Amino acid sequence: MKKKIFITVLGFLFLSIVIGGGVNNSQAKNREDNLYKNLELFIDALKIVRENYVEPVENKKLIYGALKGMLMSLDPYSAFLEPELKKELQIETKGEFEGVGMEITLKDGIITVVSPIEDTPAWRAGIKEGDKIIEIDGKSTKGMSTMEAAQLLRGKKGTKVTVSILREGTQNLIKITLERDIIKIKSVKSKIFGSIGYVRITGFQENTPDELKKVLNEFNEKNLKGLIIDLRNNPGGLLSVAIEVSEFFLPPNKLIVYTKGRDKKDSASFYSRKNPIWKKPIVLLVNGGSASASEILFGALKDNYPEFLSVGTKTFGKGSVQNLIPLSDGSAIKLTIARYYTPKGVCIEGEGIEPDIEVKLESEKPIVPTSEEDIQFKKALEEIKKMI
Repeated sequence: MKKKIFITVLGFLFLSIVIGGGVNNSQAKNREDNLYKNLELFIDALKIVRENYVEPVENKKLIYGALKGMLMSLDPYSAFLEPELKKELQIETKGEFEGVGMEITLKDGIITVVSPIEDTPAWRAGIKEGDKIIEIDGKSTKGMSTMEAAQLLRGKKGTKVTVSILREGTQNLIKITLERDIIKIKSVKSKIFGSIGYVRITGFQENTPDELKKVLNEFNEKNLKGLIIDLRNNPGGLLSVAIEVSEFFLPPNKLIVYTKGRDKKDSASFYSRKNPIWKKPIVLLVNGGSASASEILFGALKDNYPEFLSVGTKTFGKGSVQNLIPLSDGSAIKLTIARYYTPKGVCIEGEGIEPDIEVKLESEKPIVPTSEEDIQFKKALEEIKKMI
């Protein structure tokens, strides 16, 4: 039986090694002895659990659990996804789903809110970026992956879910009951303030470039003199979209972002290839909920754009590239294969980007962007007027 289990586990491990790549023959040779020694340890533990646990346990459950632990031990974004959890990833860029409306991640091993989505149940209830979700419907999130937490938070419109959160500066858990709704994400919203154009990008989805291009062309037709881009609480999205959006502002052959991975094929540099649509002064609004693709655009403008200023608070610091690798039984590995770097070589991962002018929101309640209470926007408007 031990031999049979060993062959099964070795099969999983061999598949992971082949998929991951980047290990040449000499390196593999040097590590082989240590690998098999640790596999023997794993098999011994697996056998003990199977023979002594209080209830019989399926082999698949044990293997899945081991794979989850293995991937979670690497970083907050790598994960093993059971077949049903793989579907969660496909929901994220569609622009419409049923749930509570917040982007979450693992930070220091705890399910953490990257940002609430504007005008959703989470946003209206006062959920904030940085809130740590300790329980979902009374179930501890300890050891839970982001995909598992997302699955618990999503559900049919009208149903309810209760989250217990720990907020910075508070000692007691805050319980909030949210009623799920249909979450529709319009990725680009715009307004005009005199000679200043304002555009809010809430996510980097497939339709974002077309929507933004239309807005920028309208601003040019009206001969607006300056632009405020609002990326607050924008959790990111598609790398390809972040690059295309950056091209709207940069001349050809400017470095937008580059990635560095263990394997050469995962290292790449991305340059602008088109003539820009917008060439006038820009002020960028960011906060702790601005992550991933938002930080790519921030870095590209900060390092390349001549008339540029940023206002708000430090960004989230999500600067890694994940690849979804399918496995034979319909499950998948979401594996970090590279990290993002700004044109000037700053690694975003775990660090974030500081704005030129720090402005913190004072209210604990959700602030409607561009409203009277939005002091970050007021500062951005003040600064863009100076620049024009």
